[in-house]
Amino acid sequence: SGLALATPSAAQSQAQSTTPPCSDVPPILQRGTQPALPPCPDPPPAASRPSDSVSTRSLTPSEALIERAREAAFQFSQKLPNFICQEFMSRFTQRGREQKMPLDTVSAEIVFEDGQENYRNVKINDRPTDKPLQQIDGSWSTGEFASILLDLFHPATHAQFRSGGASPISGFSAQVYDFQVQSENSHWMLHAGSQNVSPAYAGSVWIDPNTARVLRIEMQARNIPSDFPMDTVETALDYANVSLGERSFLLPVHAEALGCE
Repeated sequence: SGLALATPSAAQSQAQSTTPPCSDVPPILQRGTQPALPPCPDPPPAASRPSDSVSTRSLTPSEALIERAREAAFQFSQKLPNFICQEFMSRFTQRGREQKMPLDTVSAEIVFEDGQENYRNVKINDRPTDKPLQQIDGSWSTGEFASILLDLFHPATHAQFRSGGASPISGFSAQVYDFQVQSENSHWMLHAGSQNVSPAYAGSVWIDPNTARVLRIEMQARNIPSDFPMDTVETALDYANVSLGERSFLLPVHAEALGCE
C-alpha cells in the first residue's frame, strides 16, 4: 500500500491524480501555507459526533483527537459503499532548476469493493494498454483512495504523533500533527526496477477537530538505502467531502507524488 514508484526516465518525476470537486489547485509538498480552497459540503451528521468512549476521557486533548481520527478512518473503510471512480495522473519530469516538462497522462478506474481498492482499464494518453498500473514504465502510485489513510492510523504501524499546532486548510481550522513511522513497521512500499524497499517515513497530518476527519496527509521517506535508485520520495494527499446521491463521503480529491533519482 501507499506510494509505489518505478524508476523514472529522468532525474525527477511527479505523478499527480485529480478529481477536484472543491479546487483544482495542486497541493504543496512540504508543510507550509496551503492553497486557499473553498469550503466543501458539510459532512453527514453521523461523522460530526465526537467519540465519547471511556478510553479517550483520560487522554490529553491532543491524544484524544488522534484516537477520534483513528476511529473515523476505520469507519470510513467500513461504511464507504462499493463503487468505481476515475483517476487521472499527470506525470512530469524536471532536471535540476530546469522548467518542469509534462510527460503524459495515465488514467485508470479505481474499483473500491468491500474495503479493497483495485485498478483496471489503464490508459496512457487515452490509449488503452494491456499492462496493469504496476507494470507501466515511469512513476506511478497506488493507495491514495484508502490504504494510505488506514495504514497511518492502524495500530500495527505504531505511528508516533506530536502536536504541531493549528493551521487553516480547505476552509477549516485544522490541528496539525507531525508523525514518524519506523522502517520495521512501515507498509509503504517503494519500487524501482527490480528493487523494493519499505522505508521509515515522517510527515504531517491535518485533522478537523470538530469532526476528527483527516483533511491532508504529507509523507516523506527517511533513510532510504544508498543502493536504492531514488534518494527522495514524498507524497501529499488532500481529502474533502464529495456528494454521492443524497449522502456525503470523505474522499481523496487531489494527490501529488515526487521521486528524485
